[in-house]
Amino acid sequence: MRVLHTADFHAGRSLRGFDRTPEVHEALIEIAGLARSERADVVLVSGDLFDTGNPSADAEHAVFDFFLRLRDAGVPSVVIAGNHDSAARLNSVTGLLGWVGVQVVAQPSANPAEMVRTVQTRGGESLVVGALPHLSERRLVKAADLLGGDTGAWRQKYREGMGFFLRRLGEGFRPGSVNMLMAHATLDGAVPSGSERTLQFDLTNSYTLSGLQLPAGAQYVALGHIHKPQQVGEAPPAYYSGSVIQLDFGEGGEKKQVNLVEVEAGRPARVHALPLASGRELRTIRVDLAQVEHRLGTLGSFTGLLKVVVRAPAGTALPGLKDRVLKLAPTTLAVDLDAAQDDLMTPDLKREGLSLLELYERYHREKRGELPSDLRAAFREADEAALLEEA
Repeated sequence: MRVLHTADFHAGRSLRGFDRTPEVHEALIEIAGLARSERADVVLVSGDLFDTGNPSADAEHAVFDFFLRLRDAGVPSVVIAGNHDSAARLNSVTGLLGWVGVQVVAQPSANPAEMVRTVQTRGGESLVVGALPHLSERRLVKAADLLGGDTGAWRQKYREGMGFFLRRLGEGFRPGSVNMLMAHATLDGAVPSGSERTLQFDLTNSYTLSGLQLPAGAQYVALGHIHKPQQVGEAPPAYYSGSVIQLDFGEGGEKKQVNLVEVEAGRPARVHALPLASGRELRTIRVDLAQVEHRLGTLGSFTGLLKVVVRAPAGTALPGLKDRVLKLAPTTLAVDLDAAQDDLMTPDLKREGLSLLELYERYHREKRGELPSDLRAAFREADEAALLEEA
């Protein structure tokens, strides 16, 4: 049996106001082509199909077109919801997607047996998939439990809750079938991309799973959530396939891939990385102020997207800097000063003393540019309403 594992499409992602959806669509077309050319029997998608819970029409088109291409190739798939997806929204189209061979597990069930899916391949083999969508930490760790507890205790409660589902999913495995687990979560030892760090995704303080909790009967564990492709467990073999394009500058230089898993019932899986060529290359250039023209002039035919970090003495006035950079490198999305980058190295200090609105303004500036006045007003109104409700 040949199983293709992918994850973290993030269709609808915008980087500094630049829509990456066409590149995601290109990557999904490439992956569908690989499913056909590599004679995949099944495709597993381990969450984060979309970048937001309310994706654009273009984002939905990119993802649904992918499933239609798999249908045309005769390749069924199993999909779980990630933390960026709206589980309710995915659940609402489960019936429709079922008509094109997509089995969706969008939400955890009180009966974990409903999260175990079976796929009959064209060769007559059975694939049993224990499918665990993203589980919000707040669902597993009640607010009352947090009062007076320390961070270590919260993480332990999370592990215990996840362990319940993992054990029950493992009980659904069957002898004589190929048995796999899917999950959208963080496993101990996972190495993040720079993108996760940019979002203050601190693995030392996050809720994680231990590899010891994975059901021993799983012949392969298909993980999503971490964007850097990597193996994080050997018994059972657990892999992140990673994101399908370089989603932001923290992922610059990463080679993207999908995993092709060759496996038979009762035998070890063989995992092959299939490189992806889609998506524009992201690159960060650091340059002294006096060398801007010279350094950017050496880029030649580079067609990727740039982030330019200019080193300049503190307090230096830099009128027209962005225009200078864009004239030399039109594909530049961000021009930052070195001092601002120093702040990013110490996110706790950067956040200290800032209001919720100020934090949101910084986040929006980093991801999409300056915060529009109407959105600022809406955020302030929502924040004030929340404070009144708490009072």
